[in-house]
Amino acid sequence: MTDRTGPRPTPTDPAGPHPARTSTSAEPVLPHPVARDAAEPARVLPDWLVERARAWAAEPGTPVEPRRAATVVILRDTPAGPEVYLFRRATTMKFAAQMHAFPGGGAEPEDADIAATAVREVFEETGLRLTDLTPWARWITPEFEPRRYDTWFFVAGLPAGQAPEYFEGGEADHVVWLRPAEAVRLHAAGELAMLPPTVETLREMAGLPDVAAVVAAAVGRDATTPIVPRAVLTPDGARMVLPGEAGY
Repeated sequence: MTDRTGPRPTPTDPAGPHPARTSTSAEPVLPHPVARDAAEPARVLPDWLVERARAWAAEPGTPVEPRRAATVVILRDTPAGPEVYLFRRATTMKFAAQMHAFPGGGAEPEDADIAATAVREVFEETGLRLTDLTPWARWITPEFEPRRYDTWFFVAGLPAGQAPEYFEGGEADHVVWLRPAEAVRLHAAGELAMLPPTVETLREMAGLPDVAAVVAAAVGRDATTPIVPRAVLTPDGARMVLPGEAGY
């Protein structure tokens, strides 16, 4: 939770709870993430995750119960295509420090539902007041992680007349707007650290022409069945595999 009483420096590139939109389309529901080559750079786990996966494989324990959470992919249209809002988690964060992520956080008892969690967290972290969310996916942290989350991913267009803010001393130390394909490219080049669910989400959005197309794609997805990644150890590290893929 961010203290919104502090200073509000604006990002380098600036631009009440509402029920999440559910699918009413007659189109078939799509499975969650399209199977990809698990050897791709986006699927290679960082060293600190490899260490945890190896320790778990050597001595499995009892998985931690995941905490419910929500995150929102905030998008805006540009002449070059839609851009997403990413912030780099501060070094003080206990989970995923220095990883680029979407705004969001854990559910609180006062939240009416998971969409309310998303709205509250986005407001606390960016000052944006979202009124229209569409579910995209649901990811659960792998069993070997000591901090686990059952995270609902939503998508939302940047509300007209609003611009995100971030707060010195808060959860982020840098923010950026990027096209999904560019964010994935930077990640593969080692220039933009992100966790696998963030990368996979961006990969799925890459190529969609505008915010409306992203929202339309979200309506046709299975956003309720949890995706629980697994780590497959290799001689030189580990890679992530998803349900339905070889090695899962």
